[in-house]
Amino acid sequence: MIAVTCDSCGAPMVPNVSTIDERGCAWICLDPDCPELAATELEAEDLVEAGVPAELARRPTKLILRWADEAEAPARARERAQADLARLRQDLLEAQRLADEAAAIADRFVGALHVSAASDDFAAGQQAKADLAVVSALCRLAARTAAEACAVVAGIDAGLPGLLTSTDL
Repeated sequence: MIAVTCDSCGAPMVPNVSTIDERGCAWICLDPDCPELAATELEAEDLVEAGVPAELARRPTKLILRWADEAEAPARARERAQADLARLRQDLLEAQRLADEAAAIADRFVGALHVSAASDDFAAGQQAKADLAVVSALCRLAARTAAEACAVVAGIDAGLPGLLTSTDL
């Protein structure tokens, strides 16, 4: 068999039997991304019309369509990863906002909680103030952690999901 390659992309070409006439037939590029006539335009019906048995005509078109689907799979995966990344960024920003808000509420409670030294509940009141201070500190830690995670996520190159830029390594 004669090995024919595409002038545009260098990929192998096959005869397009749907164009057979007395002068021969055209050739079609197997690369689905080639700017020339691509094999994905070849249909089983065209092959059958050109005299190729139907069962034989379906096989190469199925193979070509499968190849085209596989070629598109990375783009679909990249789109999914970009959507997941955008959702993660939004979730982290919301977590940071909620943690900041919880810390502010805990701080207000600590300031608003007045306990009299003469009260029987003085020890319980002091413990409540200490507990609220711990909650406030934990919320601030959660907010800082979310902010740091946001910074790391912002460093992920959206064109190459999952890869960090060199400044984040």
